[in-house]
Amino acid sequence: MRFLVVVFCLLLVFPVAAVEVVRQDVQQGGFMLLQVEDGEVVRWQGEVLPVSAGGFALVGFDRKQPRNNVLEVCVEAVCEQRKIVVQPRTYKVQRVTRIPQKTVTPDKAQLARVAADNQATAAARALARKPEARRQDWFAANFVRPSVGPTTGVFGSARTYNGQERSWHKGHDFAAPTGTPVVAPTDGVVRLARDTFMSGNLVMLDHGGELTSVYAHLDRMQVKVGQRVRAGEQLGTVGTTGRSSGPHLHWGLYWRNVAIDPILWLGQDSTMDAPRTPPSRKTTP
Repeated sequence: MRFLVVVFCLLLVFPVAAVEVVRQDVQQGGFMLLQVEDGEVVRWQGEVLPVSAGGFALVGFDRKQPRNNVLEVCVEAVCEQRKIVVQPRTYKVQRVTRIPQKTVTPDKAQLARVAADNQATAAARALARKPEARRQDWFAANFVRPSVGPTTGVFGSARTYNGQERSWHKGHDFAAPTGTPVVAPTDGVVRLARDTFMSGNLVMLDHGGELTSVYAHLDRMQVKVGQRVRAGEQLGTVGTTGRSSGPHLHWGLYWRNVAIDPILWLGQDSTMDAPRTPPSRKTTP
């Protein structure tokens, strides 16, 4: 069940400053997109949030995010705090069968490959934390669906593969025939395009604001590292590479190193021609 919780009437009002909430879904796995005025410093759980060139900042909520959290806004030396109440979610168990057994119980050599893949993924994601990357505004645009097809896996569910318990699902799955186009949901830069053991052919995009997205199990990858892509531009095609039981797209979204629910970013409009222009920044009267 999807929640859209308006925590404080879309406006955080402080005696010293006002931070506008542009979009939000304040539940575990959700997010808050904020608009910050010049001279304001915003801290989430004590850590300063980067602000993009257009004045946007982002907070992502973990799958098990605590209920009570603190957002702090400072102007010069004056700071005010506001409690953010994150709504809990319940997660089901999904039992996946017909998985290649080598991806469930990999041998020593395969585990070494998994470790190398994880290292490459972490290095790619670290690029999104560089100052020039964090300044991009692409994350503030409305997102479009990266592929067509019915949902076959949801964010947060516990997973068993061939009857064996494994980690929880860090994304959303769309089933579609092999060869179905996979497109960028918003603008970004390709940080990774790699044949991995578990995720198969994997593409990672950097959308600014420390937000990255991944597209896994692809049949074909049609982009290169460093390439700038536009919303709706094709990244590759649906496949069943890696730990997969059939053709589908696994779409994952990460704020920093926190997996968040990508489907929440589609809001009520999941069409392929949804608007993609970032909200205009309001000026101080």
